[in-house]
Amino acid sequence: MDVRGRAMQRLIARPSDRLRTSVSNARRDTSVRPRRRWRWTQPLLVRRFMVILLGLSAMLLLTFYVEKKDLHDSLARVRQIVASATVRAGFAVNDILVVGHRNVTEHVLLEALNISPGTPLFFVDLFAARARVEALDWVRTAELRRRLPGQLQLRVYERDPGALWQRGSSFALVDDLGQPFLEAPIQLFHHLPVLVGSGAPKAYPQLSKLLASTTQLQIRLAAAIWVSERRWNLKLDNGLTVYLPEAGVSEAWDLLVDQINTRDLFARDLVTIDLRQSGRLVIGVHPEAVWPDEIIANERALKLDSLPQKIPDGEHSPSTLAVGEHDA
Repeated sequence: MDVRGRAMQRLIARPSDRLRTSVSNARRDTSVRPRRRWRWTQPLLVRRFMVILLGLSAMLLLTFYVEKKDLHDSLARVRQIVASATVRAGFAVNDILVVGHRNVTEHVLLEALNISPGTPLFFVDLFAARARVEALDWVRTAELRRRLPGQLQLRVYERDPGALWQRGSSFALVDDLGQPFLEAPIQLFHHLPVLVGSGAPKAYPQLSKLLASTTQLQIRLAAAIWVSERRWNLKLDNGLTVYLPEAGVSEAWDLLVDQINTRDLFARDLVTIDLRQSGRLVIGVHPEAVWPDEIIANERALKLDSLPQKIPDGEHSPSTLAVGEHDA
């Protein structure tokens, strides 16, 4: 076929043949890319955000065009319009998740929040609502967050009661930071030690750290008396009284723990353990108490102390034995 015949054949070619030819040419030419039509593929949440953004923009524009004397009323109307648009877009409070509470009920926490269902999510004052929750006696601190599209999450960190502070005939719970936070009947918290004395809660954190290092003393402590706002007298559940010093408390405590572990003092019929003399542990026993012969004979470990032991009125005067620092 001559050149003229082939040209005529291309002119009368079917449209489908011409389309296949153009597609194959486009494939061979890598510089040509088919045009893509933009599609709205963003999630529904983004579109709702755009509605809120447009509403806020409208509010700002309106504030520039209202007269000064009507500014307050106009802003209130704009706020109402934006709130309605927010609710229609799905950003309204429909669920409040409360976590972390143990002693305070969920009902009490929700009442403190004072947030009604259907409230526009972005119109909730998180700081004011959190402050109302933290004003509750049991709550140390709280976190309040928004979770789109319509949930609030409240996480509560409660106070950890460590003792009861006795003031006359009333008792108040004291947390591990030494803060009294709630009056409570002793019957409900009889497992907690009782603090006695002015300023005892403030001094309690230091005592709590010492007790935490010695389980034997911690579980036996019945009461702690803060004497003249200077030092502690500890009353144990077996009737034993431990006199702590005003200064050098850590050293005295280490000596006490060492003697408890090495000499099993709690297995003896003791009345007092006095640590007020630096480097010495003076123990008081009832005269009728029977001690093993090896303890009495071992003068290097225990020796008679010439200092009389001060015993409250009505109690028998005990025999006194002392352990020196070099003997421990």
